Amino acid sequence: MSWKGLFSGFWLVRVVLVLWLVSSGFVVFLLLKVDGVVNRQLYDFGLRLSADWAVPYWSFLRLVFVCLLVPGVLSGVVLVFSVFGRGGGGSERLVVVRREKVGGVKDVGNHLMASCPKCKKVFGKPLVMLDFRGGKTRLVNACPYCNFILGSANEDVEVGIVDLQEREMSRRK
Repeated sequence: MSWKGLFSGFWLVRVVLVLWLVSSGFVVFLLLKVDGVVNRQLYDFGLRLSADWAVPYWSFLRLVFVCLLVPGVLSGVVLVFSVFGRGGGGSERLVVVRREKVGGVKDVGNHLMASCPKCKKVFGKPLVMLDFRGGKTRLVNACPYCNFILGSANEDVEVGIVDLQEREMSRRK
């Protein structure tokens, strides 16, 4: 598995959210233990309650709890929606809906998806490059992944076009 494949999935976001929630829960547990030491055990050693130290201590303790709990609750909500709801975590595949003869790449209904005939990857915009082969310099469309020349204005090359509206309709069926 490549590095790109390792970090591109939504499962990594879920793992990070779970680790964040576990670590924030552990920090809250430790802060409660420190608060227990201050409020119980230190009084046995002669600590006296004073507003000089108690008010800042309580303020900082509450601020730390808020700074941990607000992102923790939001992370929990995102995690629940990503697992049980519509969180975008599903695996999606692009399917070529229609093949046409085009000169380069063509817009279809204000959406553009093309597939390379060589590497079979789907992309939104081809690279526009200068082709210096053959004596005359010309602009050509090329695949952004493998640099396969898709064609120029003078040639007809078969390139797969994916219409996103048709894809959505076929997905609902």
